[in-house]
Amino acid sequence: MPMMTPPFRPSRRAALAGGALALAGGAGIAPAHAQAGYQNPVIAANHPDPGILRVGQRYYLYSTAGSAGNMPVQVSPDLVHWRLVGDGQPVIAPWSMSGRHWAPEVIEVDGRYHAYYTARERATDRQSIGVAVADVPEGPFVDAASAPLLSTPEEGGCIDASPFRDEDGTLWLLWKNDGNAADQDSFLFAQRLAADGLSLEGERTRVLERDQEWEIYTIEGPAIITHEGRYYLFYSAGEYWNESYGVGVAVADSVEGPWVKLSDQPVLAANEVAAGPGHGMPVRAADGIWYVYHAWEPDHIGQDPGRQIWLSPVTVEDGAVSIAGPAVDNPRRPEIQRP
Repeated sequence: MPMMTPPFRPSRRAALAGGALALAGGAGIAPAHAQAGYQNPVIAANHPDPGILRVGQRYYLYSTAGSAGNMPVQVSPDLVHWRLVGDGQPVIAPWSMSGRHWAPEVIEVDGRYHAYYTARERATDRQSIGVAVADVPEGPFVDAASAPLLSTPEEGGCIDASPFRDEDGTLWLLWKNDGNAADQDSFLFAQRLAADGLSLEGERTRVLERDQEWEIYTIEGPAIITHEGRYYLFYSAGEYWNESYGVGVAVADSVEGPWVKLSDQPVLAANEVAAGPGHGMPVRAADGIWYVYHAWEPDHIGQDPGRQIWLSPVTVEDGAVSIAGPAVDNPRRPEIQRP
């Protein structure tokens, strides 16, 4: 669809199909010193909702469907320089309809790669969550199921699946009910995955809701990273098509919480160089945590070149979390640990 600022409040990604951003965790190198800086955006094309995976010495980035296919895949040695690999899911699942494949995230399970993604379910005409499997991180990812992994049409559907492996090896799935697509509120949920990653177990837990003044319209895009024994949940809120969209962080001692938001303001917000920054993923490098996310050019919201990929360092200090920028010019690159 043509990119434009929506005149109404549509579901999260109805206005724009994006590309793919995948982080492949480079092959090993001794700790590389980041003597050079970098410029944002690191991908100057439309690739919304990036999900990142490190495999060896490569980072893979997966993103919402767009001109590069249903599941665009990019690869990088350093989180700065990216190369488009292609479409990671050229054949869609039997349960899904084409055109609304969103926000894939990938995790390795028993030597194979599981992509958790959102697509339109034929039976309900709502967004649902599926899982597709591949032998290599580039794909092709195959979902041959007749039904999605998760379907909640009574809650407006479900989107933004994010897999997480706990320190004891337990697999979890986080997601958002797409309430804003059905005049309902939206919440973030977590539930255990089976050991093979192909089904859900037990009961879900509601982990976050909108309760801050800046969190208008919806809450979405969850992603967890651990640091010094605690769990940090990065999420986005606001209207994705304007400057209100930003990133918040909550902290807990376990996936099921209770989660406490660290601020009543976004930790990453629009400025003079980037509008609507968010729906990204925290990524670990040798020098700490970095955040990969999308943002609009302020003068071209809803227009080409779309939501481009940005990279910012994260600081966790004395229980507080901050994300630098958004900034075009950055003095240092991520330091990538290599053998």
